Amino acid sequence: MISDMQSDKNETYPDRAHQADSIIQEARIHDLLRPEVLAAFDRKSFETDGYWVWDGILTDDGRRQWTASLQRLQQMNDSIVMDTDWAAIDFSSLGMNPPLPEKITLESLAACCGGSERMHFLPPEARRYMADFGMFGPSSALATHGFESQGLMPEHFPPAYDDFILDVITSHPQMTEMRRKLLGDRFVIDHCVMLNWSPGSRGRAWHGHHYREGQYEVEDQIGSGNAVTSEFAQQQCVRTLCYPEGATIEEGGELAVIPGAHLYRIPYKSKMERTDDDVAIQADWLPGKVHPITGRPLEIRHLSLPPGSMVSFVHHMPHYAGPRRPTASTRWALLMAYRTPDSMASPAQWTSGIGVPAQWIERIVASGLISSSALRVFEADNRLN
Repeated sequence: MISDMQSDKNETYPDRAHQADSIIQEARIHDLLRPEVLAAFDRKSFETDGYWVWDGILTDDGRRQWTASLQRLQQMNDSIVMDTDWAAIDFSSLGMNPPLPEKITLESLAACCGGSERMHFLPPEARRYMADFGMFGPSSALATHGFESQGLMPEHFPPAYDDFILDVITSHPQMTEMRRKLLGDRFVIDHCVMLNWSPGSRGRAWHGHHYREGQYEVEDQIGSGNAVTSEFAQQQCVRTLCYPEGATIEEGGELAVIPGAHLYRIPYKSKMERTDDDVAIQADWLPGKVHPITGRPLEIRHLSLPPGSMVSFVHHMPHYAGPRRPTASTRWALLMAYRTPDSMASPAQWTSGIGVPAQWIERIVASGLISSSALRVFEADNRLN
């Protein structure tokens, strides 16, 4: 087990173990969540509807720190975008097409700052390369000033750059309790990204996501409804979005879901062009579909969440995010996705995919500066002995 390996390392280097625990304790907001909101979770409702709103769950201290961390991480991401000499990186030697010159002018790069999912100048393969190997110098370096480069963009894996977020996604007791309510005692992290939306962000059309490689999905990407079930599937990935400053319908950027649609097990248009707004999905997909448990027609539900709220929802269920109003402020958000382990996965050390950067994990394990409890969420579905 990775935790045992880390424990052995920390027993050999007791100062490192103490330092790892100290880092967590210094970053931790102990009263992060309101216990009454955490305790109000209704498992039956979650399994029936496919989502659960943690209304105003962050304490005042938790909300302030969460917002501060996301704002700082956005500044770090923006500085890497603007300060890195992208033309000097030999992308061809790394197996990638270099960015077009007009995409990496100062003006073009500035347009990629201020929010998430805007770094379109990067080659599609760059994120995978950063996760597997890291862009470290001298020929493939990410420029940082005042903080240490982790070889990847903060947007793509914020805990690599922020100890508070690292604690939140790994070993904070209240967050661990939340994840156990959603997924049971054994879960692994699938991915963690920033989803900060600046004013005028266009939103996201209706779509869903596969659990792992999609081998457990029972429908195609559109779904005929023939394989609908009333049973909550054992193999699940659950997304939790945290909005420390809220996400309301009035300001835009709000999440919309379709309660009960998760029981169709359809990763809706996960690998297709996503063009459906509410009108399109109501006309082309929803007609005739009913909730397998209640028997009521499936309906869209837009969620208006106050500051300090989170929402957890099943990964493959069709979901949508509205455009952010041009007059609104930035919508600060962190996405944390965890899944049940897959017993059929090949044995490995770390959970697979670009969601957990292998190069970062290997380096932090070698440093000894992460606690054994924090490492458990990174362990693979089937752990190497």
